[in-house]
Amino acid sequence: QQYLGWLNLVSHEYFHTWNVKRLRPAELGPFDYEAENTTRGLWVAEGITEYYGGLLVRRAELASDAEYLGSGKEPARDSLSDLIHTLESTPGRLAHPVAEASFDAWIRLYRPDENSKNTSISYYTKGAVIAWLLDARVRRLTEDGKSLDDVMRAAFAAYSGARGFGEGEFERTASEVAGADLSDFFRNAVESTGEFDYSEALDWFGLRFQNAEHEAKPWLGIETKNEGGRMVVTRVIRDGPAELSGLSAEDEIIALNDFRVRADKPDKQLEAWRPGDRLSILAARRGRIERFEAALAEQPRKWRLEARPDATDEQKRRLAVWLSGMRT
Repeated sequence: QQYLGWLNLVSHEYFHTWNVKRLRPAELGPFDYEAENTTRGLWVAEGITEYYGGLLVRRAELASDAEYLGSGKEPARDSLSDLIHTLESTPGRLAHPVAEASFDAWIRLYRPDENSKNTSISYYTKGAVIAWLLDARVRRLTEDGKSLDDVMRAAFAAYSGARGFGEGEFERTASEVAGADLSDFFRNAVESTGEFDYSEALDWFGLRFQNAEHEAKPWLGIETKNEGGRMVVTRVIRDGPAELSGLSAEDEIIALNDFRVRADKPDKQLEAWRPGDRLSILAARRGRIERFEAALAEQPRKWRLEARPDATDEQKRRLAVWLSGMRT
């Protein structure tokens, strides 16, 4: 997985030779090295690059279908499943449109705090998922005659070099290639915080999200760090049990139901309880000992793609065409 992650990184940066180095949002050139350069188009510059980073490793046959899709128990970082899971487990997706996240990069993405995951979304991650959904939409509208590959070629031909693409021009190019008005798609995906409907892409490629039987695990909704043997909260997930109980970042958790916790094994602390159990949390906040009461929730679902076992021959063909980069 580490080697595959490295290949994805190399592929991502190499793809920038075309996307950003030559094809870029107009606001990024000529580049001003003395000031922040703001643009709403980083979901194209970085997000689409993130999408192709992993896909091109698969097309080069350096990764299997399952490795790229992330069908395994522990998907590799930047696999398609990992990107979708990261997006869907980030509360900030419901608070910050990706176009605004692009514009706010200098004050948000590059200046993160303990609440960033609750209030914002990465244009790398959401942009990559948008790219996949857009790819599927274009393929469906053209019966696999065109794809996101053709959108990128058309955008490169029209806007590469000194010109760059202005507000809305990339979206209009995508509509022209698809032969249909995609403004509603981009309005929902880029300008709003609406949830994604994955059904169209899943149906086109003959995929599904895994729904394997699993033991329900308790979830408190926090992230922690080991600070000299102390379990210190680094992030509290919005609307999770910990937030509802009043816990905050920088609180030190001392005990759960009066049992001392171990900072070096944060994932093992809740194994004695079940979702729905009440938990008494003893914590230190700015030197003061306080107690919080929480009702454990069930660990959020894992978003893992896999090929449908009942996929039709046509769906299998579409999947193969997409993953291999073949032209129909």
